[in-house]
Amino acid sequence: MTRRLGIFAFLIAFLSVSLGAFADPQAPAAKTATRAAKINPSDLGPNSGVNEAFDKIACTLSDPQALVRYIPDNYTSWYARWNILDSAKKSIDITYFIVEDDIFGMSVLGLLYKKAQAGVQLRIMMDARGTKGLTRTFMGQDVLQELKKFPNVDIRVYNPVHVNLLSMFEDIRNITASNHDKIVLVDDEWLITGGRNISKSYFVNSEDLPGVYRDTDILIKSKVVAQEAKTAFEEEFKANGNFQVTADLLGDWAQRSTELDLACQAMRQYLMGKGLLQADKNNLSAAAVKTIEKYNAELSQYKHMNGYPSFHPFNGEHVAPTRILDKDSLKGPRNDITCNLVALMDACKYEIIIQNPYVVLTDTANAALQRANDRGVKIVIQTNSPMSSDSLLTQAMFVGDWKGILQRMPNVEIYAYKLSSKLHSKTFVFDRKVAVIGTYNMDTVSEKINGEIVAAVKSSSFATRVALRIGEDMRNSFRYQISIGADGKANTVFGPESHSDPKVLERLNWLLKLHWLRPLI
Repeated sequence: MTRRLGIFAFLIAFLSVSLGAFADPQAPAAKTATRAAKINPSDLGPNSGVNEAFDKIACTLSDPQALVRYIPDNYTSWYARWNILDSAKKSIDITYFIVEDDIFGMSVLGLLYKKAQAGVQLRIMMDARGTKGLTRTFMGQDVLQELKKFPNVDIRVYNPVHVNLLSMFEDIRNITASNHDKIVLVDDEWLITGGRNISKSYFVNSEDLPGVYRDTDILIKSKVVAQEAKTAFEEEFKANGNFQVTADLLGDWAQRSTELDLACQAMRQYLMGKGLLQADKNNLSAAAVKTIEKYNAELSQYKHMNGYPSFHPFNGEHVAPTRILDKDSLKGPRNDITCNLVALMDACKYEIIIQNPYVVLTDTANAALQRANDRGVKIVIQTNSPMSSDSLLTQAMFVGDWKGILQRMPNVEIYAYKLSSKLHSKTFVFDRKVAVIGTYNMDTVSEKINGEIVAAVKSSSFATRVALRIGEDMRNSFRYQISIGADGKANTVFGPESHSDPKVLERLNWLLKLHWLRPLI
């Protein structure tokens, strides 16, 4: 789950108001971006477009020979992660917002444990708000402490509340700010980023587990791009206020190494088509046998996770100019993403496609889309509906906004996902020439508060493929439409109320009254 917890946000916001701690939504003046370079449309020339806007980005290096693979399928994305992690020879840098303790999370940690034993240099970071179970100071860090026994392993927890509690009185967002990055960086050459966290909800196909996420990742092979991702990783990994995981003060009270080893064995055997791991009850402890049975019960549900033996990282994919854009959380100065997404929007001549689960447009995004609309650019926004969203508070704001968006911008088309699965993909396509895939949502949290990362690819064939896949999702969506009455007001032709559970709508309409929470959403 994304864990955009409405109740938590409400409590934090209430506390912040009561303390008078609501800061201006803009970052503090002292934190001026040092690397981001905004592109002005006038700099591009009258006949320039999104390709030129991509080329003009000065804050990060682009590799014209990067090898890229678009990964919209859940199981394939899991295969890609397992493949490059299993192939690591020298180093692994990995950071995630959410790591669950299911078979996927535990087997990744088990594989990292194996790599640590082999001498691979490991740096691991998890977010304190997204990954609560594995990062708690008391009793929760036993699994991470198994990895920390190795001298070649460094583990951090991003911005834990207990370390930064006093900073809330300066600005409440100091303790809500998260590292929302999703990075797997192997041997300073292989990179996976995108929307997926480490959990069954992101890696299992809906035919095996209804209600999973529809998400998007990108696999990149490039030393240049990897170096940019490494810089982004290190800026957050070394940030002040992070908590460094260490061994237990009074010794290793709860050993979890056997559990990690069995998770890795069980996943590897199942992926290779060798079935479930057999529990040797004569030579294993009762606890180990129970652990194997637990993992087997999970894996046995995933009947269609059978493609790994034939998986290859790249199957005919071609090279394309690719670069990383990064944004620090509120605690850091860097924001390459927002200004350059705006620059690409401003450079578009024909079409902007936005696939995003959380659309609560900021003033910056609104203005950029309005300019594009006024130039006659077609704008497609595909997002969640009240029946697919995992964030009712975010969805409430969108329910309050969508008619106004269509009224102000008649060139906008809005599509709301209607499947039982939840949309979690954060993807942009500009004139079907440049595609951007990453963690960045269309809301204030991504623009102002959380750390984010995206990969931008300049390739008509790649961008077109992404657009066509979004088109498939649009066919599984409702199109929201309005008509304008004689009084100039927007009336619903088809909208959330046309297809949603009345009880859900009632809840959304109540949450909509909390519009003062918008700076935290």
